[in-house]
Amino acid sequence: MVFREGGMWFRALPLLCLFLLSQASRGQQKAIDVPFDSTLVADSPIEATGTLSVRETVVGNQVESLWEENVVAKNISNKPILLLIGVLEAEGPHSDGGYRLIEERFFSQDLIQPGATIPLHSGRFGRRQCCINPLDEPRDPKAAFRLEFVQFVDGSTFGTSARAKDVFVSRTSTLLVLRNLDQTYSDQGEQKFQTQLLEAHDPVIDLISDTAKEKGTSAAIAQLRKILTLGKKHEVMIGGRLPK
Repeated sequence: MVFREGGMWFRALPLLCLFLLSQASRGQQKAIDVPFDSTLVADSPIEATGTLSVRETVVGNQVESLWEENVVAKNISNKPILLLIGVLEAEGPHSDGGYRLIEERFFSQDLIQPGATIPLHSGRFGRRQCCINPLDEPRDPKAAFRLEFVQFVDGSTFGTSARAKDVFVSRTSTLLVLRNLDQTYSDQGEQKFQTQLLEAHDPVIDLISDTAKEKGTSAAIAQLRKILTLGKKHEVMIGGRLPK
């Protein structure tokens, strides 16, 4: 009987150690600075700088991380930018804090002007990742912004246009919806416009829907026509065609 109890204790000992280690790990979350590599790619129109830190908790084969990031991009070209696409690559000792970033200004009058600095990301966010090997050596923390594509207001580009394929498709679709909504209001009136607006699903159209709910149809129509005018203007400025 004593032997059986001792065997049960022996088998439970690793679990107890793992529990104690897990509790210790949870109590040892110190912020780790993540060095940001701001080295410029040749001829890049964007200069990115940033400060990042991460707190990690490793429990078993899972890692919970809390990232704090402040990353900005500066237009160092001599042309206004309509579209910027890139990837923030960020690695902690065990976790990943990276993601893809898209700054689309086609339907906005607020272009990224020469010399202007815009925030790419600022704030905190948490992640839970599985499945890591807790016995692996911790990595050296590092971060960088990898620019994939830029479109300038004159239609010229930098990078790989294939990275922007979905954005270009979305632009074309949004322009078509905006034109149809404007035509519907002119030809069939407010009620039909409201019905069609509710049926549309698009980030730009959602802004107009919110305006309609908060300020009424007249304000929504004014906003729609302003956005549509900007879209048509930029379409002409880039030559009315998409890069190949």
